[in-house]
Amino acid sequence: MHRRGVGAGAIAKKKLAEAKYKERGTVLAEDQLAQLEKDFGLRCWAWGTSIMN
Repeated sequence: MHRRGVGAGAIAKKKLAEAKYKERGTVLAEDQLAQLEKDFGLRCWAWGTSIMN
């Protein structure tokens, strides 16, 4: 038997899922970057004050 190609519905569903996960990945990356900036900023401040004393 010959198998048919992927239908338009499956293609649309796949594109929707890819867009959803791409958006979620962007949000996670932004959260991670904000946390790194927060941690790095606190470390720089602590490092700067320890050198001054």
